Amino acid sequence: MNQEIAVKDPQTQAAVVEARFSPEQIAASQLDTAQSIPDLAEAPKHFMPSNVEYWTPAAEGEEKRVFVAGISHHDVADMKTGEIRPLECVMLLERQGDSLMRYITASKVLVGTIKDAIQRQEIIPMSTLTPVAIKYMGQKKNKSNGKLSNRWLITPLVVAVQ
Repeated sequence: MNQEIAVKDPQTQAAVVEARFSPEQIAASQLDTAQSIPDLAEAPKHFMPSNVEYWTPAAEGEEKRVFVAGISHHDVADMKTGEIRPLECVMLLERQGDSLMRYITASKVLVGTIKDAIQRQEIIPMSTLTPVAIKYMGQKKNKSNGKLSNRWLITPLVVAVQ
């Protein structure tokens, strides 16, 4: 189990690694040496699930209203070859009723635009301060190389700050 988690420094937005559990806690909690395990029947669930879905818009005009969790590398299957490779992705958090969904997408245009917005502090990752609506606008032929590029409209959402 990984004992470190990556978080963003609120002042610099740089990635910082923090210890989640001490080495002593990890050593004392090993299942292969435990005499018993805790009863989880009444343990509260964390609101954020561990699973992550890959978001590929189905049609032009599809929109998600999300919080940006951050940008990091994820192992993603190549759509043509099936080869798994690390790609820079943006992670998005979307509330659906009482549930929270986590999505990643590796669209270079979307990742680059969000990365720039983070640098300008227009988006603050892992916070509820800067939600956005991300709308897929279809594809457009790239003038420099003739390939098709995804187009996105990213619009800040106005919410009450508590």
